[in-house]
This record gives sequence, C-alpha cells and structure tokens, in this order.
Amino acid sequence: MNDRLKLLVVLGSVREGRMAEPVGRWVCEQAAGRDGIDCELVDLKEWDLPFYPFADAPAKGNYTDPLQRRWAEKVASADGYVLIAPEYNHGAPAVLKNALDFVYAEWNRKPVTFVGYGGNGGARSIEGLTLVVRELQMAALEASVHIMGVWGKVRDGRFTGDDKDLRWISHAFDELEWWGRALKVARG
Repeated sequence: MNDRLKLLVVLGSVREGRMAEPVGRWVCEQAAGRDGIDCELVDLKEWDLPFYPFADAPAKGNYTDPLQRRWAEKVASADGYVLIAPEYNHGAPAVLKNALDFVYAEWNRKPVTFVGYGGNGGARSIEGLTLVVRELQMAALEASVHIMGVWGKVRDGRFTGDDKDLRWISHAFDELEWWGRALKVARG
C-alpha cells in the first residue's frame, strides 16, 4: 500500500475575485513541506457541476451522467479532503454544498477538514458543512483553520498566513495524516 496520502483541496467558491483560490494555493504550499502528503487543488469553477438534476439519489450509486461519473472518480481518488469554505450569508456557498451532494460513497470513511474565512473566520460555514459531511459518513476533524481578516492577507493574488494560521494548518495536516492513514488501513 502506498504510504503517501492524497488530499484534494476543494475551492468552495466560484465568485469573481474569490479569496478561495489564493487560500487554496497556500494550503497546497503548506502541504508540499510535509513528507507524507500529496495535494491536488480542485477548482469547482472548472467542474461546472449543475445543481443536482438526476432522478436517482447519489446514495444509490447509479451514476448515469458522464460528468457525475468523472466527479465520482476524482472524489474517490483521494484519501482525505480540505474544503476551502468561505462564509456567504452565514452559510456555505451553494456550489460547495452541491459538489458534496453530487456523489455519495466516494466521500465515505475519509477525513475532512476545513479552511474557512469570512464572518468569524468562516465558523458558520464550517459548522453547517460539518453536518453535511457527517451524513456523507466522513470523519469531520476538529482541526479547522479559521482565517480572520483574509482580505488583508492577500497581496498580488497570494495569501500569506499569519503565525496563528500557520499553527492551525500544521495541526490540521497532523490530524489529516493520522486519520487518513488509520482510515486508509481500515478501508483496506
């Protein structure tokens, strides 16, 4: 079994001028400094998943649409996830919730953490998404990153985390590695 963990960092916003992109790149840069993690940035802007139009619930696993099958393959390819979770109007962006709802079994029994920003560091977005990922049988980790003042930390399209952000992302990766390895063994 490959000892390295593959993490998908999912950009949870498709807005023009979004902060999710520089924050997501920063997360992958932090992962690059760790020996046991391979990180892939997944931009929902490139996936253009329609709001779920299919008759069968994703939990049935009857994926007939080619885009849904490709999304299932992408999600299944990972051992864990970091969801970049901005807060829009006290909640998560619809595009991120839709991406989670689009498939089912491929998310199961894998760890997930969040990097939030916006009101209260994205706390309400993360809180709502935690309920969703639990229903998807994911292991929601307590080690989330709540970025305060994200707009003041981006210069020339590049996010630079402060000491607190760096401590929390390091903790999040520690937890993702532990849970990722344990669940990878358990999944066989």
